[in-house]
Amino acid sequence: MSRLHHVGYWVDDLATACTQWTNELDVGPFDVIDHIAFEAFELSGAGEVVFDHSSAFAAWGPVVVELSQVHAIDEQLAAAYGYRVGAISHVSWVVDDLAAETARLTGLGCRLINTARSGPISVAWHSGGPLFPHPIELHQRNDVIDSMHQRLVARRTF
Repeated sequence: MSRLHHVGYWVDDLATACTQWTNELDVGPFDVIDHIAFEAFELSGAGEVVFDHSSAFAAWGPVVVELSQVHAIDEQLAAAYGYRVGAISHVSWVVDDLAAETARLTGLGCRLINTARSGPISVAWHSGGPLFPHPIELHQRNDVIDSMHQRLVARRTF
């Protein structure tokens, strides 16, 4: 398995959280994606659901941090994610074979929550099962994900 790629947190106000992380933790600058659009998003066993959120990404030492503000979320998805403002939303790592890692995690008791795709980004979210008290997000390896940390570090000017 590759190293931890990023860790995500649910926040109630994205702009305020980014400012706080920058001022108090020296994290940033943040790349913000407002109202992330999905080409495909499917909740396991339930089909399509509502999930409107904005996220901000920044380098935090050797990993990336993702802060996410939810604008609208399907009740079933919120329950599966354990959505709660202030909580860790997920940990993420990058894999060469998304299907194989999904099967491996499922075998470990981390059930598939959803799959999603947006441009070159393909992910599978799993419950933390017996491993974590929060979800796991798997990213299919690609150039965009592989270079994300380096791009964010290069933006630092302070």
